[in-house]
Amino acid sequence: MNILLVYIFLDVVAFSSIIISVLPFHAKFLGAGPLLITLYISTFSFVQFFVSPYLGRLSDRFGRKPLLMTSCLADFVSHIIMSVANSLPLLFISRFMAGAFSCNISVGSALISDLTTKEERTKYIGRFNSVYSLGFVVGPLIGGLLAGSDSLNPKYFNSSIFAASINLINLLILCFFLKTPKKISTSFKEKTGHSSFIKILKNKNLSYLFILYFLVNFVFSGLNGIFALWSEIKFSWGPMQIGIMMSFVGILLAFHQAFTINYIVRILKEKKTIWLSMLSIFLGIFSLTMSTNYIILGVGIFFCTMGIGIINPTINSLLSKKSESSDTGSVLSLNQSGLSVARFAGQPFSGFFFQSFTFNTPLYIGLFILFLVKIYYFDKLFKKDATGL
Repeated sequence: MNILLVYIFLDVVAFSSIIISVLPFHAKFLGAGPLLITLYISTFSFVQFFVSPYLGRLSDRFGRKPLLMTSCLADFVSHIIMSVANSLPLLFISRFMAGAFSCNISVGSALISDLTTKEERTKYIGRFNSVYSLGFVVGPLIGGLLAGSDSLNPKYFNSSIFAASINLINLLILCFFLKTPKKISTSFKEKTGHSSFIKILKNKNLSYLFILYFLVNFVFSGLNGIFALWSEIKFSWGPMQIGIMMSFVGILLAFHQAFTINYIVRILKEKKTIWLSMLSIFLGIFSLTMSTNYIILGVGIFFCTMGIGIINPTINSLLSKKSESSDTGSVLSLNQSGLSVARFAGQPFSGFFFQSFTFNTPLYIGLFILFLVKIYYFDKLFKKDATGL
């Protein structure tokens, strides 16, 4: 378990060192506008939607370790391409490659399910997400510092080479130190691919949670997609400042997922915990629209991170509890595909409104969507006959 957590930490350090603080400015440097920038960022998630169910089932069939190693190698090559990319097509190729093989969340979560009981799962998934968040403390800070504070001429080569170096170290760790149980599913052919969606949609225990996960992350992903550009207009920030802020976000996420989630779930149980998380995200985004100084900005970031930091592991834990043990990898991978849809739809969606209207318009739309979810969907979502909660 400790080796898995080290792997996840380093993987996120490499990923987060460029994804938010550097990628938007790299694409902008090459001539992309807000819509094209968010399309570029969402390429990773677009590809993930198609491959994630297959990767999850392959991990059920052939084991978790080979898939994790393949993902790590693809990230290394992707970051090397990014370091020398002097055109937008090369940037898109690098993100496409990374997305085609990425499975650290779904396969890592499935490996935790292999090694824990259902009673322990929420706690260990919380630790998994805490390590993930800690990677977001270190990665953006280093990536932002390496890229510099000039938003018009970011030093993207430095941050890309750093990420590739971390990927190489991680590959060696996986190769020589990670031990995983050999767990083989005998029904690979019948369950492989997106036909597994049909099974989930017919199972109300899974489908309601799957849809809620999608809607919340659609809103939050839209915010992530434009945050660097929003901050540049609002506060004149560059990669360095974005990296520092993302490190602050990582600290908050780690705190909420290590401590807050266990306390709240124990007191409120899952239904009220999810409702509180949605309210927190709503208040956070509202605060961002009103931010005129760093204090209000900090309040908004605090509430957004608390909400998303609690709701995602809570839903993932419920999904793993309600799925068959032999199908856990597929179910979590399908949920990851839903997250990918939310990202590749939510980010360009926000980018379009950011480019076509005002920089706050995507935030207002996100608030409206969360309001509709609560009014028209949330009460139906947690009826006892639907979810058993």
